[in-house]
Amino acid sequence: MPKKLLLLVLTLTLAAGLCGCEKDLEPMQLQAAPVSEETRQVLDLIDNELTLWEYRLNDGTYTMVVDLWVCQNGSWEKTNLLTGPAAGQAEFAMRLTASQAELIILEETGTTRYAIPCPVNVTSASGVCSYSSLTSGSTISSGAEIPLLARLGWDNSADPVPTDWQNFQDSGCDTGVAVTVTFTEAAES
Repeated sequence: MPKKLLLLVLTLTLAAGLCGCEKDLEPMQLQAAPVSEETRQVLDLIDNELTLWEYRLNDGTYTMVVDLWVCQNGSWEKTNLLTGPAAGQAEFAMRLTASQAELIILEETGTTRYAIPCPVNVTSASGVCSYSSLTSGSTISSGAEIPLLARLGWDNSADPVPTDWQNFQDSGCDTGVAVTVTFTEAAES
């Protein structure tokens, strides 16, 4: 399927599937976004590595920062994917491919897509891989980084695969990609 057609189908599926998301999310919460069974089936057909979340903030002005962390040869480096104003409540999706990290933000005002190259393909560069994402709820604290997902790889299949993927920087992996989000409340004047 051509790339632009895939992106169109993906965006329409997300917009349709997330329209019914639970609007009763407590303030200062981030959680995996519920999707209908039909939407999940479509997503499984086109991309089963797409992860959806929703968040709700308190009243106030917040900045949302999404960072891509990349590990090569055991050393982690951070690259900014997005820094911008955060809506009071929104849904967003993240997708890691072999060549890029894509962020799709769905707000009442529309859909915005961001992408940056991903310099490492963990799956092809490693003997053993793990993929984990935030599936339960998380409390948002201003300025605190929340790990959203991580794909970690080890050269040696005898290395233990940690179960605490949210501490990805301490995983001992040889290659890896992780995505984090931070919400920061603007200082009052």
